[in-house]
Amino acid sequence: MIGSSRVRAVLAGLLSLGLVAACGGASNQGTASASPIKVGYEVPLTGNFASNGRDEENGFKLGLKDFGDTVDGHKIVPIFADTAADPNQALAVAHQLVENQGVQIFEGPLAANEIAAVSAYLGPRGIPTDDLSLCSAIQLDYYVKFNSGLDSGWACNQPAIMAADWAYNDMHWRHIVTVGQDFAFGWLVDGGFAAAFKQLGGTIDKMIWFPNTTLDFSPYVSQIPSNTDAVYAEVSGQVAVRFTQAYLQFGLRNKIPLFGITQLTDYSALPSEEPAAVLGLHTGAQYCDDIQTAQNQKFANEYKAAYGTYPAYYSDAGYTKARLLVEALKRVHGDVSNKKAVIQAMRTTPIVSARGPVKLSGPPAYSPIQNIYICQVQQVNGELRNVPIKTYKNVPPWGILPQSKWIEEFKHDSAARPTP
Repeated sequence: MIGSSRVRAVLAGLLSLGLVAACGGASNQGTASASPIKVGYEVPLTGNFASNGRDEENGFKLGLKDFGDTVDGHKIVPIFADTAADPNQALAVAHQLVENQGVQIFEGPLAANEIAAVSAYLGPRGIPTDDLSLCSAIQLDYYVKFNSGLDSGWACNQPAIMAADWAYNDMHWRHIVTVGQDFAFGWLVDGGFAAAFKQLGGTIDKMIWFPNTTLDFSPYVSQIPSNTDAVYAEVSGQVAVRFTQAYLQFGLRNKIPLFGITQLTDYSALPSEEPAAVLGLHTGAQYCDDIQTAQNQKFANEYKAAYGTYPAYYSDAGYTKARLLVEALKRVHGDVSNKKAVIQAMRTTPIVSARGPVKLSGPPAYSPIQNIYICQVQQVNGELRNVPIKTYKNVPPWGILPQSKWIEEFKHDSAARPTP
């Protein structure tokens, strides 16, 4: 039942046309006299993942500034709405954005459980939707069934699969313990890692799960067996900070190597981290803030100048969404009246973003073929940065797994906890 004062407040704000439009963007062809393009954009701006949501919003705004916020006279008007990472609130807000605000394109929510809830509403309505990530079986099914969705960010187990390859073949680890949040995103990430690691010949000694609301990690860190080779962690935001602090305090930092998903050390968490807890840690990531390309250096430095910190993955995700949206809209000359033409343009427009080349795979995933990096936290000019030390180029969503096995694993892990 949706009845909290927080949900009511969000809906009231939407009903009063609380538009938050990116500003300062250069126009493309024409003048801004044609009908605007309303883009519904869901992000958590309160709760545990608020910093992640703000990073994504900032990245999208900066993207419109860099790539242009007007296409053939049609102004792109994003309407940002808070979901608080709550699937009930995300669904309620999606209703309002579509039915009361009249949005024509949707930028899907951040958390995996939110995406699954909103997909069930948007899919049957055929609204072109760019999800932050591909994290549920319902997305795989609906992308094909309703032909209206895609994911410009990442398949949730894609970086984890490649991290398993690095752990086995580069680090020569044979026994791993995984730690993750006890919901669909955690199941997919740690499940994908486990499937790839076992395929290569490794052993998962234990899979440790914790609730999203966990504040004290001592009961979970204390479960890590001392004879494992390394620990792979799926944590993000302030949860990542609490976990790495517990790992340090329990004396494991210099005994058992710790590595994990992008968000373990990205800039959604890094500014709050104690250097002793994170220096030298590795992540398997779709984005590192210190990628040495002209596109990323421009983005990272511009982002820091605008927001006072280097970009997190979520910042890059918003920036990439903006680039894909603008380039796809150019192909339809800013005319969004034909939904099928819009989604086809979004699915088939390759781009180069801060993270590198991005091109969507075909059905059923419609998720990026892109570089996956192994990043390491290093001191760069006196600041903590995520520095890429290895690049896997043009990785499909399924990584090193056979596509059929990946689909089977993906559908299983998004619905239930995987086991070692």
